[in-house]
Order: sequence, then C-alpha cells, then structure tokens
Amino acid sequence: MDSAAKHSPNLSNKSGCAQDDLFENSSMTFGEHLEELRYCLIRAILSLAVGLGIGLTVANKVVRYVSEPLKEAILDFNAKKNLAMLGYADQTDPKVQALLPKMIEQSLKWQVVYEIPSEFQAQPSSKTNTSKPAADTTGQVAKDESKDPPTVQPVAVADGTTVSKSDLAAILLALPSPDQLVPKVQLIRDTAGLTTLKVEESFMIWVKAGLIVGAVVSSPAVFYFLWQFIAAGLHRHERKYVYIYLPVSVTLFVSGVVLAFFLVLHYVLNFLLEFNGSMDVEMEPRLTHYINFVLLLPLGFGLAFQLPLVMLFLQRIGLIETTAYIGSWRIAILVIFFLSMVLTPADVTSMIALAIPLMFLYFLGILMCHFIPRGPGLGSGAYDPA
Repeated sequence: MDSAAKHSPNLSNKSGCAQDDLFENSSMTFGEHLEELRYCLIRAILSLAVGLGIGLTVANKVVRYVSEPLKEAILDFNAKKNLAMLGYADQTDPKVQALLPKMIEQSLKWQVVYEIPSEFQAQPSSKTNTSKPAADTTGQVAKDESKDPPTVQPVAVADGTTVSKSDLAAILLALPSPDQLVPKVQLIRDTAGLTTLKVEESFMIWVKAGLIVGAVVSSPAVFYFLWQFIAAGLHRHERKYVYIYLPVSVTLFVSGVVLAFFLVLHYVLNFLLEFNGSMDVEMEPRLTHYINFVLLLPLGFGLAFQLPLVMLFLQRIGLIETTAYIGSWRIAILVIFFLSMVLTPADVTSMIALAIPLMFLYFLGILMCHFIPRGPGLGSGAYDPA
C-alpha cells in the first residue's frame, strides 16, 4: 500500500489529471502578466501615434492618389458620352479613335451655342455714361432738373468691347425671328471634379486618410508588440502554427486589396457611371462618399480572401469535415454570393468581381484541408509538449 501510494502521484501526472493548470510552469504571476500587457499596449499605442504623424504628412498625396481612378473614369465616360451625343456612338470609328484620346487628355466636352448674326451685334453704346458728373465752378456737383437714371453696368463681349445690359436686351428684341440664331458647336474644358458640401469636410477627410496610412505604417510594430504578449501564453507547437499561417493570411489580405483597388475599382466605377448615364442622371461626386467607397471595397475583398484559412481552421477543430465542404459546394456558392453582396457596395459588378475569386478560394480551401497534414495539438487529441 505504501509503495502504491508512493508512486500514485507519478501515475496521476502521466494521465494528465493532476496538472491541469496551464500557468503552473509560468515564471510570471498574474500581476506580472497584467504589467506585461500594459507595457505592450503602451508601446503599440506609441507606435500607432508615430504612424499617425507620418500619415498626416502624406495624407493629401494619398487622397489625390486614390481620387485618380475616379477622375480617369469620369473623363473617359464624359468623352464617350459627348461623342455619342454628337452621333459618334461607334467606338471603332476611326474618327472616334482619333478624337477620343484628345478629349480625355484635355478634359473637353462640347456644347451648342447660338451665335447672333453680325448685323445684329451691338456696338459700344455712346449714350451709356458711367463717369462721375462734372462739378461746377462753385465746387458743387451739377444737378439736372430731372432725376438721373441709375448707372448701367457694362457687359464684356468676345471682341473686348463692352455694352450695357439695356443694349443686350435691345439686340434680342431686334431679332426678327429665333430662326436667325445660328447654332455652333464648340469644345470647352470641363473643370468639374470632386466636391465637398461642408467647410470641415476636407479637414475630416485629411484626418481619416492620415489615420488609415498611420495604421498601415505602424501595423508591423503594433502586431509585434501584441504578439509578444500573446506568444507568452502559447506552447511552442502553437506558436509554430501562427508563424506558418500568419504570413499566408497577410498574403491573402494584400492580394484581395490589390485586386480590388487596381483592377475591380476601375470596372466598378465605369459600371456605375454608365448606369447613371443610362438614366440620364448628372453626377457630381462627393469626396467623402468616394473615399468611404474606396476604403470599403478593398477592405471587403481583403477580409473575404481569408476564406481558405477559415475553412482550414473549422476543419482542424473538428467543426466541419472536408467531405462536408465537398458535398455542400452548391450551398457554399450561394453563401459566397450573399457575402459578396454584403461586403461590397451596392452594385452588380463588384459583387461578381468578388464572388468569382471566392469560388476559386473555396475550392483552394478544400485542397488545403485535404492535403495539409494534421499536426499535434491542432485538431488532434490533447497534447502538452511539456
């Protein structure tokens, strides 16, 4: 009995019943863990503040850079729209191909003006006198017995002369018929661009862009300090999986952002502009709405591209098996289209542009679940390397 009692603690240790406290081997107390957390958070916040300072210095350039796709799309759409209204709807027409680049480059649009025939053009009025009345010899201003008419402000015309508004009205009354107005087509520069409706709107956009750039610039340091705290509570084999899957996650996120900003955004903007044009709606894009749109689209793509890792995680913890992924691929495609609708702005182009890559990533996730071997401690039986 004494011998059995003497060896019973060792048996309990091997069965894993006596040592359930994962922090027993830790060299830090609970208070020291809280102090370490405070230390890591302070350093992460300081890193974010430094990144914000850097971001604010380049925020204006960032806003101009992300605004370029919209400006290019508007110029391209307006040029094609103006040519179509002139009768050049065929984009393969050599005349269109020759004129279109020039209109896009110079931001030109056409307008119709009705020229007044030269015989009805007004000459500078000799009766209009905008000078001050002369003073008499006594130093007093000479006054007419009748009340002087109000001074008429002159209006400039194309040849540099000025005529009064009353003369312009006389010209219109002198026209015998509106048919004598000669229509003329001329090209002018379209200076319309992104607008703001509030005084403080530009400042808030500058701050928002600085925060985003600062978060991106400081993210490596912020993740490093947070990882220092988290890694202290993980076993060695658990840290190994983080080192493997974290680069994959970052790669997928960046791939989604790059695809959205450099490829999908162009087609989305063209679709939305053409849709507005089909409804004969003039668009005056607002800067703050566009910036939110540009941020939402790449962010939705980046998050959605984490699908293979989410599938692998659910399979490793035993929640969903690989055979279930394979058997439910039709339902998965329906869910993918629903998520694409939620994660992207309200347009068909961006939804389809996100759903198609996600379908490929879904089948990539199935391949990862099937071919990546299970490791100890992730989806297998309980394992404690200590």
